[in-house]
Amino acid sequence: MTELAEPPVPLRYRIPWRKIVVYLLAIMFAIFFVAPFYWIVATSFMHEADAVSVPPQWIPLRPTLDNYLRFLNPDQAEFASRAAQNLPRAMANSAIVATLTALCNLLLGVLAAYTFARIPFRGSRALLMVYLATRMVPGVTIIVPFYLLMRALQLLDTYQALILSYTTFALPFTIWILKDYFRTIPRELEDAARVDRCTWPQMMRTIFLPIAAPGLVTVTIFSFLSAWNEFMFALFLTSTIETQTMPIVVANFATDINVQHTVMAAAGVLAVIPPLVIVMVFQRLIVRGLAAGSVKG
Repeated sequence: MTELAEPPVPLRYRIPWRKIVVYLLAIMFAIFFVAPFYWIVATSFMHEADAVSVPPQWIPLRPTLDNYLRFLNPDQAEFASRAAQNLPRAMANSAIVATLTALCNLLLGVLAAYTFARIPFRGSRALLMVYLATRMVPGVTIIVPFYLLMRALQLLDTYQALILSYTTFALPFTIWILKDYFRTIPRELEDAARVDRCTWPQMMRTIFLPIAAPGLVTVTIFSFLSAWNEFMFALFLTSTIETQTMPIVVANFATDINVQHTVMAAAGVLAVIPPLVIVMVFQRLIVRGLAAGSVKG
């Protein structure tokens, strides 16, 4: 008589609660950050009556491109025709200021970072901490001194005032990132370059800058985006459309008479497109630059 086979023991399936919680939190954070941008894009394709309707329309039921076409014909923008007319010039101003800020920040940051990484001097660490501490100072606390300084230098309502201000705030981050990059470069490479009679500019071009390329891209994009999006200093230091940037002109769509939500949303979308494209193109280099540059060398 054969023995009866024991029934198989059912496998216990453990629900991965930790992964579920992590994914749910990730989805919630994604919705939290994406929802405002989606709402701006959706509003830019709505008619004004649909944008302010109750309950709100989450999807444009009557999509239109009139809000974007009004920038080509500003007279159709009713109460905000001047702001619509000034938007192309403001975009050009933002591009000029942000580009020059990024270049100045990169040039000064490379020189300062090399000094901190390769030339030891007394008080270097304390000085570096002071630079970093300036990032912790709220801009609203120093806007008045900056205004008085620029007025004394007769730089109000000029590109130079904005570039100097933005470079001041972006430079500490640049120095911190590039300093750690330069410290990872072996001194043997630098000594070999000197033996080969390379000048300092040649050594920077052939050794330091290629190795620190991800960090250079990161700090350049960071300073560009910071200058592109800045509002408060541009509001205080500029007064005419000759130098006003995108955030100032977009805010002008909210007038004392009326607020054109749809036209303002379209202007916001146009202002977001250049930074969004830059980040999407260089996102891998940005991540590499932040990850490698933040490691203490």
